[in-house]
Amino acid sequence: MLDFIRKLLRAISFNFKEKPMLDEIYNQMVVNIAERYKQTADFLEQVMDRVAYHESRRDPGCKQLGGGPGRGLYQFEIGAEQGAETAMNRLLRWFSHNQIEAPEWTHISTKFGVDASEIPALGQNMMFLGNVRYHPKASFKGLELKDLPLWWAKYHWAGPDKDAEARIKSFTESMHYYPGGIL
Repeated sequence: MLDFIRKLLRAISFNFKEKPMLDEIYNQMVVNIAERYKQTADFLEQVMDRVAYHESRRDPGCKQLGGGPGRGLYQFEIGAEQGAETAMNRLLRWFSHNQIEAPEWTHISTKFGVDASEIPALGQNMMFLGNVRYHPKASFKGLELKDLPLWWAKYHWAGPDKDAEARIKSFTESMHYYPGGIL
């Protein structure tokens, strides 16, 4: 019960103290990343929305079915040295590189990994962008929506190569239900 109250107080505190600042930082980040990759902010938001739709049906509190490690909008894996921790570290690198004070919600212990489902939705979007920005191979440059399933499988999805074809098919099929059209 005490844990629940702490989370509730943190959420309330976030909403009143950091929301306006987070909106500004997010907008700055999405424009910065878009310029870097010669895309528009709107395009990057379309990419994020489609990936979030496929991964979690846009539920920032989503926990992977069956008790798997995926959490949040983008189903970053929970656990030490897993996807969510990597994405958070890459986001912190973006804050440092751009000389921006990282919001309070980024100051979390990574001893047991990062749980993206406990981070505000805009923060999860920023983790996604930071993860791509500092990924050794990922890039938004030249990406078109029609290529998103393959891009997602190469640079975001963390499963074994033997399952890639089925996962790409699953992504493509989920886009048939995506509100706003298919790829």
